[in-house]
Amino acid sequence: MNTISKKLAIDVAILPPLDVMEKIIDINQQAATRNAAWGPLAKDDFLPHMSLAMGGIEDDSLETVKSIVEGIVKNFSPILVELAELYYAEKSDGSKIYAVRARKSSELQRLHENLMNGLRQYFSYDCTKGSLFSRTGEEVAEPDWINKFAASHSFEAFDPHITIRTKEAAGQEILPLKFTATKVAACHVGIMTTCRKELFAVEMTV
Repeated sequence: MNTISKKLAIDVAILPPLDVMEKIIDINQQAATRNAAWGPLAKDDFLPHMSLAMGGIEDDSLETVKSIVEGIVKNFSPILVELAELYYAEKSDGSKIYAVRARKSSELQRLHENLMNGLRQYFSYDCTKGSLFSRTGEEVAEPDWINKFAASHSFEAFDPHITIRTKEAAGQEILPLKFTATKVAACHVGIMTTCRKELFAVEMTV
């Protein structure tokens, strides 16, 4: 029997080491106590992450996508990342969502470009709400950021950052923060372009 493939919105991203992840989650949780967070971050859902490549894939091409990502990532040595600056993006209603921006090193840029080029033939940019991860009762918006990623946020426009999901400036005290990135994961994207479900992960091994 033929099965109909489903489109998945995915984010191929650096997942920071546990100690860094915990610091970012703590910033988010402290903001939440002031009603100043858009939603949670956690180690097993809503993962703190640094996006490298985004797009929609057919679910039956996931194993091929995994092989391509493994082939690229395993040719990289662990990358030193410096989180250097707190900034915000403005939503359509004028509200703010904060993130910490990383210095754009040549290796981060090269990894981003290699992944975008390697996945080009499998990525599409016509995702719908049905392409997103959601649990019962969760409302997701149209995945505009994902659909605009290639045109607006890649190559020369690549802007490596980790979203902390706060509505106000928070976490300045931990900056600058350096860590060695070793893990790249593909995640199913959910509400507000969050990384919800880890689909597979690869370690930089060179």
